[in-house]
Amino acid sequence: MKKIFHILLLCSFGIAVNSKAQVQPKSKVSGTQAYVQGLDAFENQDYERSLELLIEAEKQLGSSAGINYAIADTYFAMEDLPNAALYGKEAVEKSPENKWYRFKLAQIYRRAGENTATLEELNTLLEYYPGDFNALFMLADTYQDYGEYIKSNQVLDRALKLTGPQSSVYLMKFRNFEAMGVRDSAITQLESLRDIDPDNLNTLNLLSEYYSRTGKDDNAKKVLNEALTRNARDPQSLMNLAGIFIEDQKWDSAGTLIRTFLSDKVIQPDEKVGVAQFLYRKQQESPLNEQLKRETGWALDAFTESSPEYGPAFTLSGQYYSQIGETEKALEKLEKGNELLPQDDIAWRLRLQLLLSENQLEEAQRVGLKADSNVPEDSFIQFFLGTAYLLSDENQEAVKWLERASRAPARKPFKSVVYSTLGDAQSNLKNSEEADRVYELALRYDPQNHNAMNNYAYNLSVRGEKLDRAAELAVKAMELDPDNAAYLDTMGWIFYKTGEFEKARRFIKASIDLDDEAASAEVLEHLGDVYDKLNKPDEAKKWWRQALEKDPSLTYLKERTQE
Repeated sequence: MKKIFHILLLCSFGIAVNSKAQVQPKSKVSGTQAYVQGLDAFENQDYERSLELLIEAEKQLGSSAGINYAIADTYFAMEDLPNAALYGKEAVEKSPENKWYRFKLAQIYRRAGENTATLEELNTLLEYYPGDFNALFMLADTYQDYGEYIKSNQVLDRALKLTGPQSSVYLMKFRNFEAMGVRDSAITQLESLRDIDPDNLNTLNLLSEYYSRTGKDDNAKKVLNEALTRNARDPQSLMNLAGIFIEDQKWDSAGTLIRTFLSDKVIQPDEKVGVAQFLYRKQQESPLNEQLKRETGWALDAFTESSPEYGPAFTLSGQYYSQIGETEKALEKLEKGNELLPQDDIAWRLRLQLLLSENQLEEAQRVGLKADSNVPEDSFIQFFLGTAYLLSDENQEAVKWLERASRAPARKPFKSVVYSTLGDAQSNLKNSEEADRVYELALRYDPQNHNAMNNYAYNLSVRGEKLDRAAELAVKAMELDPDNAAYLDTMGWIFYKTGEFEKARRFIKASIDLDDEAASAEVLEHLGDVYDKLNKPDEAKKWWRQALEKDPSLTYLKERTQE
């Protein structure tokens, strides 16, 4: 077949082909050979070699429309559009009625974004060949790119008269009407598409979506049921129908539909996960809807039960239960997810966060070490592990992991949190100079990190150093989060250190008044210290006693309360 094609092209270029051997000039023979080899190289996608041979053929044989076309096609394949256009124009000038030469030139112009030149070439081609479908379709597509949607549809109507119903034509007309915002006409094109190919689920889903957009929910449901009749396990059709049920507040219908799908053991888990995520997103959009919450939980449980070896199902379920505050169940799901898919960093991170929130510090350390062995160099895992050690007063170990987390690539706000936490650990170790350095780094990465400001300020106040800097940081932290009780206490303690005891009293008392039950023993002790400086010993003893009740380990307060 390939040899016949070559012979036809050679004939069209005016190169004599005869079954009898002829004596030909050497240049003509070598030029013909270069040309044939150039076509072979093109078909093998060796475009550099093809171009080299075709240009050699042009030198030997002289310029011709066919050779110009072949060179243009090669440049086009190489994405060298200026040279492709140059040779394409030469081919068209030499043979203006050749359909293929002009169509190739239109393609080159189209690829180069020269829509006006594309339109000129296609309209000229159609003057010679008014019934050419490819030219009509490309012309309509170019008008569409140009934003000439009405002209595009007019050309498409010409194509339909020539060929009869065509899916590609109706789809382009749909896009044109969609761009013009004429929804009824857009729907008509989709209906025509459905008539041509009634089993096409993509068309049925798109049509249902448009029916739903125009308030024709009954039509949308009918089309979706039609789609599910053709394929009861089509995820997109199922999600679209469930979406309509949710909009209609038919939570049980949506839940039952999705739960049935997720329970089906014939369906592969990776086909189910998109549907499960769809329902989870819907629940997140309406977090106060108790019925939708229950339906989502039942559906996700059905997913994990029907796919007991599929890790992503357990991760998604763990995320859901974490989001609704069922921590114990979330931890159970995430643990299983970690076993099934140990490289899933999201599941490890969320599990560690939950363990920290529940103050399960030893378990967080154990899980964190296991997570690090499976997902090494993950800065979030390192950070959570370092935080677990910090909260356990194992500050040296905390520094090790937090420093590792600080070296890993991460976004600036997270880097700031890491450095702030590292500052806390270094401060606990009395490494004051290093603590100040990393606190400053935290604020450089995120100048709005008010927690870093507060902790830095408090540590300076405890040391009685750089109190002007401490006051500056504390004021800014309170501006960013004015209802934070800890920040008020920090400001009060700075005033205590500067000898402004009445101001200290006001701030520390305000800190306790925000939530007296949540006030720490440290803050209660601070207020006692302030009253002591204000020469109010009875008030001082009262607050020291409360601090001692909250934290009996503060045994030194016993003497103060007895004096």
